[in-house]
Amino acid sequence: MLPVLLVLLLVASASLAAFCAGVETGLLSLNRMRVTHMAREGSRAAKTLAAALADMPRTMTALLIGNNLAAVVFSSVSAALAQRAFPGSAFSRTAWSVSAAFTMLYLCEFLPKRICAARPLRRMLALANPWKVFSAAVAPFSAAAMAVIGAFFRRTPPREQLTANNLLRILQDRKDGVRITDFESALISRILVLRKKGQPVTPESVLCAIDDE
Repeated sequence: MLPVLLVLLLVASASLAAFCAGVETGLLSLNRMRVTHMAREGSRAAKTLAAALADMPRTMTALLIGNNLAAVVFSSVSAALAQRAFPGSAFSRTAWSVSAAFTMLYLCEFLPKRICAARPLRRMLALANPWKVFSAAVAPFSAAAMAVIGAFFRRTPPREQLTANNLLRILQDRKDGVRITDFESALISRILVLRKKGQPVTPESVLCAIDDE
């Protein structure tokens, strides 16, 4: 019975490590303006992601807690299983340790990050509900860690800036579920053109240019 519980705990800790690694990369790769647009359109998953992005220090603290907890549990359980499986073979235990380290580095770190970095918005929308449950579970620990950090370091609130690159990324494609009308797309494109030419951006200049086109 105990070996079965140890194996289940090993799988659970590896899954938690992979989840934290993937969410970290996915959140850092997201276009905040696109997430904000989807949240305003009513997407619950996007609202969850927007809340996580709005307080990145707390979000990263929660991920750090989960990742470290998973690593400690994984290494401890792995060592216990190796001791039970190969009590008299140092070579076998060493090979087991190397395999466990490879599993943690590749399957629980590198691979989840690659997957979430490939299509961050789609992957993170799918992981929004698990993230909501996880963040609620570690909220007391995150609050305690943030209180300690806040006692020694002064926090400066981030300032959101809407740049031309943000707008262009919104207009790139609509494969990830971004809903934007043709008129909105034309407005944004015209504003970018006027700014590039150094011309004043006024409601009249934008609308007249669209009417001419």
